[in-house]
Amino acid sequence: MLKLIPLLFVLSPVASAVAQEIENKNTSATQSNTDSSASTKSDAITKIASLEEKSAPRDVQVFFRQCYSQVPPVTTRNNNLDKNQIPISINANSLRGVNGEIIYQGDVNVVQGEKSLDADRLIYNRNTEQANAIGNARYVDGQITLLADQIDTNLKTDEASLLQTQYQFHGQSGRGNADRVYDNGQGFYELNSSSYTACPPGDITWSIDSSTLYIDKENDMGTAYNAVLRIKDVPVFYFPYISYPLSDTRKTGLLFPKYEFSSVNGFSYSQPLYLNLTSNQDATITPTYMENRGLLVATEYRYLFDIGSGQIQTEYLADDRIREDDDGDLIGKRYLFHFEHQVNFSQDWAFEADYNKVSDDYYFTDIDTEYGTSTDNQLLQTAKLSYTKSNWNSELEVRDFQILGDDDTPHIVLPKLAINAYQPLNWKSLQFDWYSEVTRFEHSDSEVYTGTRIHAEPKLSLPLYYDSLFINTELKYMLSVYQQDLENATKYSWYDELDESVVRYLPSFKIHSGINLERDFSVFGNDYRQTLVPQMQYLYVPYQNQSDIGLYDTTTLQQDYYGLFRDNRYSGYDRIAEANQITVGVSSSFLNEQGEEKLRFAIGQNYYLSKSRTVLPTDDDDDSQSVSRSSIIAEFDVNFENDYFLHAGVEWDSDENLLKRANTTFEKRWAYNTFMQLSYRYYKEDEDAEWDEIVNQLGSKVNWSINTQWSAYASYYYDLEFENSYESIIGIKYQSCCWALGLSYDKHMQSYYGTESDFNDDMETENSINLTIELMGLGGVGYSDSEDGLFDYGRPFYLK
Repeated sequence: MLKLIPLLFVLSPVASAVAQEIENKNTSATQSNTDSSASTKSDAITKIASLEEKSAPRDVQVFFRQCYSQVPPVTTRNNNLDKNQIPISINANSLRGVNGEIIYQGDVNVVQGEKSLDADRLIYNRNTEQANAIGNARYVDGQITLLADQIDTNLKTDEASLLQTQYQFHGQSGRGNADRVYDNGQGFYELNSSSYTACPPGDITWSIDSSTLYIDKENDMGTAYNAVLRIKDVPVFYFPYISYPLSDTRKTGLLFPKYEFSSVNGFSYSQPLYLNLTSNQDATITPTYMENRGLLVATEYRYLFDIGSGQIQTEYLADDRIREDDDGDLIGKRYLFHFEHQVNFSQDWAFEADYNKVSDDYYFTDIDTEYGTSTDNQLLQTAKLSYTKSNWNSELEVRDFQILGDDDTPHIVLPKLAINAYQPLNWKSLQFDWYSEVTRFEHSDSEVYTGTRIHAEPKLSLPLYYDSLFINTELKYMLSVYQQDLENATKYSWYDELDESVVRYLPSFKIHSGINLERDFSVFGNDYRQTLVPQMQYLYVPYQNQSDIGLYDTTTLQQDYYGLFRDNRYSGYDRIAEANQITVGVSSSFLNEQGEEKLRFAIGQNYYLSKSRTVLPTDDDDDSQSVSRSSIIAEFDVNFENDYFLHAGVEWDSDENLLKRANTTFEKRWAYNTFMQLSYRYYKEDEDAEWDEIVNQLGSKVNWSINTQWSAYASYYYDLEFENSYESIIGIKYQSCCWALGLSYDKHMQSYYGTESDFNDDMETENSINLTIELMGLGGVGYSDSEDGLFDYGRPFYLK
């Protein structure tokens, strides 16, 4: 008889009648019916309690234990066994036969493997093979628990009927009831007057009710009629018809809408439509109505093949009713295009592409999209084909950027062919490396030079290790050949110094040595290990006048401690800096008994034995490298008892008594989801830096768990240079076992590409009030991303 009862396995998809991702949204650990591993309540608690730096407080763990204390654990089902061969054990207070019927009476208990059936009375008719479990019928199979007034089943036809049924899924909080459940014995089920909720017993804040629910196991589909979402027994949304997959299989249909309100866009409503095209392709079409702007249509197409995958996204707004161009006219149509593709043709060959484009500079400021933020100022457009072997590889690449704002547009790489090889030699640890590339540079501006660059760089290196001492010696030769097109290059005056054909060859010698010192010590009864690594490097690169070479992909690199030991202070190969310098640095770390780095300190500086004459055309005549030493670079990180975190970095020009760069972050973490973070950022290359080249900002983030259900958060970022707030957010959240509510206020500056004099008049701010409602086990029916804001939460330390 028990082989007919598994119709109850199919009840779990009721949870998916409105949202396809219910199981993924649940906070308890869940497994699909086909999963071979079991999830338990303790697994769920472990996942909920996990935190990177600080475990959850006891009261939070207790709260979630209470939420899921009524959820039975999933037990493993062995589908490889022939269920007809599994013995059946039947116990009852009495047994008698009457007119071809066997009647089990009183505390009837039937067990077959992991399945069990309990009832007050069980009647089996040998002639019709009809079995009836009557009174307090209870069925458990490790995946679901069922309570019913009566269970009727036929062993010959495999048909079954259940009356006044209650069900509880195992491993997740979903539960519900149905007046009648019918099984035709062929994998097709009908549920009448059914309901579903993920709330704990005794709490039905929300539920989904349907008059009729059909479940087709063979086609893996469920269909519901007259489905109603109820909150506090009040109907709030009606679905006359909805179909959905019974498992993780995707199904075409409407997804949950999203709602927003802001001072700029007004009320916004988005309604995604999901399209299941094939087993390896899908698409989502999302029309978004913005009260003040108009209708935006977004599409997303995804594909997955054996050798690769990718996605294409588009967004199109036919007629923006707010944004104006520089002449004061409405900007009109706006769009976004994103293409991403990765493919491995074989073990050696691979291809990847990443292309991004928007219609105008202010797109990310005005349009809420997952493909960019208002802080982005450039979009990558690249494609790369690579071939890799054990000791060499090659790449063929094209690359461009879309620049948002008034910055100069970089050259287009069209294309670049690079070959990189490395080969150990048969003497000690001597190694030979080879790098070469041929690159063609184009430009969208006809008044800017273009050109072809050939660069080859053979290198010999000898790394040696003697106990705690290490020495690495490198010798390389850099050959570059340029063929430049200068006929219409008239944009800047320094173009006059460029030559059409240039050959540059420069050797480079470097020796880098250091000592790894360690000592063990104890402080306040705790054992620690300190490492001390003093390092010294000598670098020599002779001078060559390179003013006849254009700048294609070269810029000055920002400096940090490890950057002091670079071979070149510029990116790319258009400028190879003259060097006759010694770099001195020392770093120290303190590690506890578990090997965790609790403190790290590093400081270093370059000393120039001769002045560097290599400059960029945009550098001042009194280049910083004309001094006898570089700025002092220092970095400091602390992690104290996983409660206090501090990171600080500074670049100090001792010759000019000028602070060029500083950043510091302090964080105090009390408990799970409870922390305070203060930060400061500063950057000023020199005293004559332009207004938009200076960063001088204070920031703060606070997240506070008031109790197990209430939490609050806030963030504030202030620019000291402009005496203006960049972003202000404050919000509060409530979360129960059944539902969650969030309310927040957000005010932030929008992107600005104007002049300093017009900043105060033209800078725009956006204010928004966001309401988020989430039904646990059903997904959010509101939408807000305001908690992160423009400045995401960042780790305040960089320890190992």
